[in-house]
Amino acid sequence: MIPLMYSLIFASILFVIGLLGVMIRRNLYFLLLSLMIMNNGAIVALVSVSSYWQQSEGELLAILAVITVLAQACVGLALFMKLIYRRKIFNIDSLSEMKG
Repeated sequence: MIPLMYSLIFASILFVIGLLGVMIRRNLYFLLLSLMIMNNGAIVALVSVSSYWQQSEGELLAILAVITVLAQACVGLALFMKLIYRRKIFNIDSLSEMKG
């Protein structure tokens, strides 16, 4: 069995990589990908802690979190495709120029 500290370190590394991706990148696709990496870090932490405490409720909550991440990805990719179709842009900074 993997020690709890290693799992939490891995989860925090995933979360920090996603956070850096959100703060540094300006591409909308990579922003969505970084948000998913952050969510995966939180899910790994949730599963590892629930396994350590031998509670099945945490794993059920992790399954619900995975479903939420998938719904977020579907909606985000749909908006992304619509934005590319209409504006032909990938840069988030140019979205601030959109009016009404």
